[in-house]
Amino acid sequence: MTADLDLRPPYAGSVPAPDADGDLRSVLNAIAVGRPVGPATIATSLRAVFAMPSPARDVALGTIMAEAMAAGPTVDVAAEAIAVALELDGPRQPALVTAEGTRVVLLAGSGKKGVRTLNISTPAALVAAAAGATIVKIGSGATSSALGSRDLAQALGLRERTTVDGVREDVATHGFSFLAVEPHIPTLDRLYGGRFHAPNLFSFGLAALASPVRGDVTLFGLAHPRVDVAARVLARLGESPVEVIGTRLSGGLYLDEIGLDGDLLRARAEPGADESVESIPLASTPGMSLPRSVDADEAIQRTLDLLAGAGLPSHRALVVRNAAHLLLTSGVTRSRRRATVLAEEVLSSGAAMRLTTGA
Repeated sequence: MTADLDLRPPYAGSVPAPDADGDLRSVLNAIAVGRPVGPATIATSLRAVFAMPSPARDVALGTIMAEAMAAGPTVDVAAEAIAVALELDGPRQPALVTAEGTRVVLLAGSGKKGVRTLNISTPAALVAAAAGATIVKIGSGATSSALGSRDLAQALGLRERTTVDGVREDVATHGFSFLAVEPHIPTLDRLYGGRFHAPNLFSFGLAALASPVRGDVTLFGLAHPRVDVAARVLARLGESPVEVIGTRLSGGLYLDEIGLDGDLLRARAEPGADESVESIPLASTPGMSLPRSVDADEAIQRTLDLLAGAGLPSHRALVVRNAAHLLLTSGVTRSRRRATVLAEEVLSSGAAMRLTTGA
């Protein structure tokens, strides 16, 4: 930082910056010498950082995020960081979306997983909806992957809803609705979007909390071992009930979905209650490896093939596992075996593809 750094807010209606020059200098110096930075300090420093011009803003934000993750993300720090980030675009009053006969599942994830796979959560949501579940999928454009869920939704011709009424219409008609994150946090997206390629403080629930709607239950995927932190952050900031899942692969890599093997990490939480945390070994799928994409065009075509009833066996196995979990979460069935059969039948019949053309 230089003494003459311009710290004036670069956008109208921004959160007023505190005495950022002194406060932010002390925070960055504390980080440099290894002193811990608490949640109140994180909040103050992030407000100051967001008021800075680029590229200094990007460097300072990256420094604070890296320190918080290296120290080990805590509920208090992650919750403060996400709350400050959401302040940038004004007060939020999400509306509840319900459906008759099933629970509405708000499905979102952290992205930024350790392995670049073909899209999993969006086709799984379509398969589950075609099998009778009710899903509101929250997605965004690609940052660390070849194809983000928003990019895939556009390629599939899915209607991107921007209003609560639109979501309710889709849910009532198709059992599925897609919402992109970026239009609902435009200021934050401009300051933060596309800059981080690994999990950071905002990965612990921002995508779900930025949604203008809520469901009966939130299912959040996290590509990080601390699923308990994300569950408690989401519960504290308004999600109820919450389930956070992620898969720990060999070599220290993580998926924000249910994988083909490794350990499923799962945490559940509600406001005012302690979270429950499990580590569940996943049944392996011999001869299969994670389906990867070379580029966006390949990822789109592989997904189209899958939804039409073909596709790669490993991609199909992943989507079936995740769609089955959505069916259980939505309450379509209480049997995992039955949920798996339903998901496989939908993929074989091409019913999920018909849902994309009718949405």
